[in-house]
Amino acid sequence: MPKKRKKNRSASRSSATAVTSRASLPAQLAEAAAYEADHYDEDPEYGDDENFPVSEFQAQFGRPADAVAAVRAGEQWEWVGCVDGSRMRHRILMSGEGTARVEQAVFLDTAQEGPILCAWHETPENQRALLERKVLRALDSLQSALRPHLEAEIRAARGDDYTALTPEAFSGTPEPHGAGIPLFGWRILHLVTPETTWEDTLDIALWNSSMALGDWSGYYDHIDEVRQDGFTSLLREEDVPAVLCAQCRKPITSRHPDWPGIWTTPSDDGGGPACEGPGRGVAPRLPEPRLGWYSDREFGLPHQPG
Repeated sequence: MPKKRKKNRSASRSSATAVTSRASLPAQLAEAAAYEADHYDEDPEYGDDENFPVSEFQAQFGRPADAVAAVRAGEQWEWVGCVDGSRMRHRILMSGEGTARVEQAVFLDTAQEGPILCAWHETPENQRALLERKVLRALDSLQSALRPHLEAEIRAARGDDYTALTPEAFSGTPEPHGAGIPLFGWRILHLVTPETTWEDTLDIALWNSSMALGDWSGYYDHIDEVRQDGFTSLLREEDVPAVLCAQCRKPITSRHPDWPGIWTTPSDDGGGPACEGPGRGVAPRLPEPRLGWYSDREFGLPHQPG
């Protein structure tokens, strides 16, 4: 899984305020591109796995109908990126009858993807189609819990009676270089007509849910279902075999093909059965190797289901 980017917390909150304003989609995407560029200058690691070609979209397509015409002519129209949160995608979808829609999608962040990935390994292959449906029900519950908080936040920022649209939980084919599980997230399909503006193809609450899901600042920690423990509880209510370590509270599986029979967790550092949770206690002070680097204590402890 990709490493988390370093964050400027004060900039993170100003980013959220900008998104909740009544601006047009191209203006919001332009702000996102500027934000990304500013932070890339501050931290070269920031944005290693991100790309924001949004200024090109703003210059190329004045209205969604223009983007639809480009797609019909064989061009590709898609934006994938994030603004201090989980990944999002905007693209044009065409039906067989020629109807065009803008898909506005938000995908899971690590707090949600981790327990689902582990549950996927815990589930026999012939039961995974049912597991997929259970996960989608849990994602609906997560959005239902999150939406009132986002609505209240947006209403306070805009001073109106904004009501969020209800996104659809969906699953897509696994990524070519991903973990092998379906892509899970939520989306809204906005119908495109000649009069449709970019603003019409953006639901602010769904956009802001990206920041709530990928909340590294703790701003949304008051929402139980957003935290890993709370989301895992939603999965368990749907009979999804999501397991957290009793010590470190990370999602774990004992059926990963690289670690059969050992409880291990997804990690962007390569994984393994090393638990660094609070239950370990103080590590014994052992002599350091004189010439080498490692001792047996470097292996840590296996995770334990909780």
